[in-house]
Amino acid sequence: MNRLFFAVSLIILSNCFIACSKSEEELPSTINENKVELQEILKLVNEVRASGTTCESTYYPPVDPLIWNEKLERAALKHSQDMFDQNYFSHTSLNGNSFSDRIEQENYPYSSIGENIANGYTSEESVMKGWLNSQGHCANIMNSKYTEMGVGRVGNYWTQDFGKPKK
Repeated sequence: MNRLFFAVSLIILSNCFIACSKSEEELPSTINENKVELQEILKLVNEVRASGTTCESTYYPPVDPLIWNEKLERAALKHSQDMFDQNYFSHTSLNGNSFSDRIEQENYPYSSIGENIANGYTSEESVMKGWLNSQGHCANIMNSKYTEMGVGRVGNYWTQDFGKPKK
């Protein structure tokens, strides 16, 4: 009985390691877990999009909701990780990559893309307030061309990538 229990436990453990290594292949081992409450940030963005808003002096009428995209999330998360690791804050990576380069590296075929970044915010609510108080960031959130979104957070570095896939 003890041998059977040990053998079954060993099989279960080996399957866990195999499953874990598969998920790690999707993101390099240097990438930390995404610290974003995905459903919360998507809900907050879509609430603003559904009601419309004024970005500084420009009114944006309601637009369709966004859906979550894992490729955009990966591009965003990798950029947040890079900014965190190398202590900088910019849409352009220190190696010269733009947000379009990072999104293309995730094999996201797009017809339209955009990016918001933020630093120092500790919650989804606070980063959304910051983005909405900035004309350019707010305009990205309300851009009717975008149909998908992904957000990545490492420490208090946030990246929000938007896109519309090619048809």
